[in-house]
Amino acid sequence: MEWSNEVVLEFLDLYENEPVIWCAKHLDHKNRNAINDAWKRIEEKISIECSKELKKKKDSLMATFRRLLNKVKATSRTGTGSEQVFKPTWFAYVKMASFLQGICKPSDTQNTEVSTNKTFNYLNIIIV
Repeated sequence: MEWSNEVVLEFLDLYENEPVIWCAKHLDHKNRNAINDAWKRIEEKISIECSKELKKKKDSLMATFRRLLNKVKATSRTGTGSEQVFKPTWFAYVKMASFLQGICKPSDTQNTEVSTNKTFNYLNIIIV
C-alpha cells in the first residue's frame, strides 16, 4: 500500500480515536482482545487487509515522533531563547503531538556522577 501524507493523517485520526491502543491509563489497555478489536476497526476503516502493516507503520511514525520530540525538549531547556527552540516541520508532528505529547514523554537522563567530596568524606570516616 502507498502511504501518502493524506493516508497517514487519516490513519492517525483513526489511531487517536482508539486510546485503548496508545493510552497506558485506559482501562482496557492491557486487554489483548480489546486492543485487537481496536486494530480491526482501524483496518476496516482504512481498507488495509493486514494489521501487521498498520502496526509497522505506527512503529515507524512513533520512532520519528519520539526523535523529534526529544529534539524539541533538548532545545527548549532553561536558558534557551525561543528562537533557538527546534520547531519540527514534519507533516505528522502536530497531529501526533496533539494526543501523544503527554503520553510519550522523552525520559530525562539521570545524573549518576558521584560528588568527589562526598566520596572522600565517606572514605575518611571508614579509614579513621
